[in-house]
Amino acid sequence: MSIKNAVFAWMDGSLFFRAVSRALDFLHRLFKGSFFIGFISAEYDNERLGESVFARLTYGALNIFPKILRPKPGTPDKPPEITNRNVFLSGSAVFSGLNAALGGGGFTAAIPTAGLLLAAAGAPFLPTMLFAGVLSVTLLFALFRYNFEPDLTGVCLVFFIVITLFAGVTSFAPGAAIRAALLTSVIMSSYLLVRTCLTGRRQTELFLAAFTVSAFAAGCVGVFQFLTNKKDMTWVDKDLFSGLGLRVYSTFANPNVYGAYLLLAIPCAAAMALYAKNIIFKLLAAAAAVLLTVNLMLSYSRGCYLALAVAALVFVLLTEKRLVVLFSAGLVVLPFILPPTVINRLLSITNLSDSSTEFRLYIWQGTLKMLKTFWLSGVGPGTEAFNTIYPFYAFNSATAAHSHNLFLQIFSETGVAGLLVFFAVLAAFFRNQVCFMRRAPRRDKLVSAAMTAAVTGFLFQGLFDYVFYNFKVMLAFYIFLGLASAFTRTGPQEAAGRD
Repeated sequence: MSIKNAVFAWMDGSLFFRAVSRALDFLHRLFKGSFFIGFISAEYDNERLGESVFARLTYGALNIFPKILRPKPGTPDKPPEITNRNVFLSGSAVFSGLNAALGGGGFTAAIPTAGLLLAAAGAPFLPTMLFAGVLSVTLLFALFRYNFEPDLTGVCLVFFIVITLFAGVTSFAPGAAIRAALLTSVIMSSYLLVRTCLTGRRQTELFLAAFTVSAFAAGCVGVFQFLTNKKDMTWVDKDLFSGLGLRVYSTFANPNVYGAYLLLAIPCAAAMALYAKNIIFKLLAAAAAVLLTVNLMLSYSRGCYLALAVAALVFVLLTEKRLVVLFSAGLVVLPFILPPTVINRLLSITNLSDSSTEFRLYIWQGTLKMLKTFWLSGVGPGTEAFNTIYPFYAFNSATAAHSHNLFLQIFSETGVAGLLVFFAVLAAFFRNQVCFMRRAPRRDKLVSAAMTAAVTGFLFQGLFDYVFYNFKVMLAFYIFLGLASAFTRTGPQEAAGRD
């Protein structure tokens, strides 16, 4: 018997694992007949989706543009025709390499994928308006090249974009709200672009690698900040954590926002370490995961600590439930190996005298009070729209740029319809991943499980903060959703054929 089988046999026989298994079985029986579980576990039916009115409206709106940038098909004896638009660059080695890597038949045809690659890799570093401009150009070129066939997640997301734009037009601060709605709509469209432009598994692997490398570079910036020992108490309660000199924030200006980004980046790097076949790539991805985990620790974001633990638990449950025993043992050991500053931050979660905890409670109460009036329409997207109305409902005079809760903020911006459609986007995403994991080979299942766990952890952190306050994080989230969808779209068949 191998060591692995011996360990699993011991776990199977342990009292703890049997108790966990029975608890999970009980929960499964309890919720088995519920609508939500039925929706998540139902097989994905693309044909039925394509016949729906909502899907046909979405397809029609996205594909109304003539496909004038699509490369003309060639034959083995005659390559695709080179037009006047790309003749200048067509003979260069750089163009040929870019064309081969990005799957374009011409320079203009390659622009959508190249723009997406720039956005995915540059998210932590590019100014907001710069990557918004890149995405806008990318979307424009893609509309004139590709036939969009969004999945259920994409269809729901298009309706969420429509609701967001409508909320901007009807806002109490229409100028700022419309600008915010347009910007967030462009960012949300990155999901549609990723799923449409990435037509092969190798392209998806390239983008996942670019996402990981970009996160690693941001992690290096974070480590540099820590090593320079620059004392910054901006994000620290000086009374409770006077010994905390710096909370690392890398290129994100806020440690909590950076922590939310890391909740996507750490599982992505870990997934690449599990997925890669080359030992060098495995070690590099594993090193990136370790570096990013250290960055998360140095961000001292308590919500992100808990969210990473939730993500790890979800990954274990999706891949190998017997590892729950080791996961639990790891939680017991952690207090003995983590630095005292991290332990003190974790223990302060239940301390209501902590200024940030008290502040959040006041903000949530004020937002809920506001929603009693504006639950149907919302107040409009963006912090300006929120702050036009919120001060009239502020509890204990606590003011803030946003509600410090992802779901409350979406509710307050777009009303009950926006919140429900956002939930539909998430439910459709999880359904797609669950269906894929049922039939995927082990190697592919690990990647899908890691990305599903990452999104779960990210949303858990959203309970304690508005993680879309920074547009870089919003972009990373929707690109991440698109990459997970693109990974499943190629299916296990293509990957299995190469393995």
